[in-house]
Amino acid sequence: MSERRSLSLIVRRTAWALLSTAVFPAVDAGGIHRSHSTLKASYDYIVAGGGLSGLVVANRLSESPNTTVLIVEYGDFDDTWNTAMPYYANGAQDASLLFAYSSVPQRFLNNRVSSLGLGATVGGGSTVNGMACTRGQKQDYDAWADLGNPGWGWDGLLPYFQKAGCRHLPTLSSTLNIPSDEVVAKYNYTWSTDSYGKGPFQTSYPPFQWPDVYMFRDGWIKDLGLQARNDGGTNGEIVGVSWRPLSADPRNGTRSSARKAYYDPAANRTNLDILVNNYVAKVNFDNNKKAASVNIIARTGAPITISINKEVVLAAGAIHTPQILQLSGVGSAGLLNRFNITVVKNLPGVGANFQDHPTAPISARYDKPLPVSRQSLANNATFFDASMAEWHANRTGAMTVAHTNVRVILPLQNVTTDPASAIALIDPGANLTSILPSFYATEPTLLAGYKAQLTLLRDMIAGGAGVLEFTWSLGGGGSVIDKPLSRGSVQVSSTDPNPARGPLIDFGSMAHPFDMKQAVLAIKMMRRLYATPSVRALEPVELLPGPAVATDEQIESSLRASVIRSSNAHPVGTAAMMPENLGGVVDSELRVYGVKGVRVVDASLLPLVPVAHTQVTMYAVAEKAADIIRGVEGGKGKGKGKGKRR
Repeated sequence: MSERRSLSLIVRRTAWALLSTAVFPAVDAGGIHRSHSTLKASYDYIVAGGGLSGLVVANRLSESPNTTVLIVEYGDFDDTWNTAMPYYANGAQDASLLFAYSSVPQRFLNNRVSSLGLGATVGGGSTVNGMACTRGQKQDYDAWADLGNPGWGWDGLLPYFQKAGCRHLPTLSSTLNIPSDEVVAKYNYTWSTDSYGKGPFQTSYPPFQWPDVYMFRDGWIKDLGLQARNDGGTNGEIVGVSWRPLSADPRNGTRSSARKAYYDPAANRTNLDILVNNYVAKVNFDNNKKAASVNIIARTGAPITISINKEVVLAAGAIHTPQILQLSGVGSAGLLNRFNITVVKNLPGVGANFQDHPTAPISARYDKPLPVSRQSLANNATFFDASMAEWHANRTGAMTVAHTNVRVILPLQNVTTDPASAIALIDPGANLTSILPSFYATEPTLLAGYKAQLTLLRDMIAGGAGVLEFTWSLGGGGSVIDKPLSRGSVQVSSTDPNPARGPLIDFGSMAHPFDMKQAVLAIKMMRRLYATPSVRALEPVELLPGPAVATDEQIESSLRASVIRSSNAHPVGTAAMMPENLGGVVDSELRVYGVKGVRVVDASLLPLVPVAHTQVTMYAVAEKAADIIRGVEGGKGKGKGKGKRR
């Protein structure tokens, strides 16, 4: 019976999607190119990657009408309901919009292979992600500054969070207006307007909530005694339970992506071009090691070389940016020599320091669900059809919700009575080579950078910073390891530049013993939630790891064997913004060490992954990067940032 219901749901979802394949007309702008023949011979700036950060930077650079900008994007524009409707953010998007990668066998996960899905369309991840809008905590960003990056702490980034983000509160009136008493009474939303501005990126709370959301909130707050945050976790303090907005524009009820917020408004600028269905394969340097041109290859295989007047901005993401650098001769000399790539700059940090948010899910069913719940969409065709019709007619109802709008962030001290023994596992002075990628052993700058990170992270965690995020959904719940100490790598395995085939990806998941300690504690914390009176009323039944997996040793064994997922689609760190003597790849102005005319503006520059979904952070980072490139005051050297580790 359940298989027939699942098949019926798939058929209904497909049918609704086919009934309306386009949410808006495709952009009709003269700057969209699908042929090399229509391009200029040179551009002031070439942006490699039309994802979130690439579109932000391209928009801001092209605000000057005398500056020419070319975006090169592997994917194409997408205008389907599947990416526009929040409901569809609950599952994977169409395969044509994604890069689907598999890692090398993970040696600390019983040699299991892990998967990674990334956006392969204009807007990148912002077009296909789960639409969660969260910021990290002050400590996350201040740690960036303390790693030698003045101006990149919380104080330096806050103006750019405000510049990018425009929050519509749960009303369809103007920006930042107080919501109606009716809406507040119905959904009990709370928020803070202090840290929002009037930028192009739209976030909002949906005009619908599943009733059982409040049972889980009560479990956390009333039964387990966690702090209920009234500020939405946007002011740099995130520990506790808060309402999390979505990247949805309430004016039309659809996803707000970088494409909608940053590209579409600029699409008719005569100085802004975008070349779709192509990718940057290589940066070519002159005798002074200055970027002179880029090799571009169409997905059909046709090549072209375009000259650079000023700079190339690498915005291809944490997987493809190191691939481009390595194929351009910037990376570890040992790796490049292996593939007969001419070394332009020996920079071992390229592709190192790889981080993501591993997850430790619990699979469960609820034997006594409420009459209306997420299960209704899966099991009740009438409800599904009515909800879909309501959204198309009014942009209201169940289809306005993507995942949960409740964010739960906990420090180590909330999940164990003995945090000291866990923190003792973080020892920067220990011999760490056995838990790191093998090439760290011969690269002292990488080891030095990792030890500097561990020192900062140990102090953050001991001081009560948030480290774990807890979620729940139709199929159960789980935790996200938001401050992983393990490190992986991204390295080319050939000279083939096609991003669809991609480099070798090694997450290094669960290599550091503290990460596994967090995961075990997180499973036990989720079980405490399921045992609370508020949640127990739903009669949850744990399926995986399962109630027979009881001791810490059994939980760890199950996590390594089958439960842990290496990625939450938040890859960062592979072109880290740190001093070169700490294994960094770019300086605090995002310039690649040892060459000229190359900057990195994507998640690969983040030295440490924040306790947040990465998209909101990347809007702020890209806005700040654009000011740095343009020389706008405030872009560099503002806010906390001692720059003490050089």
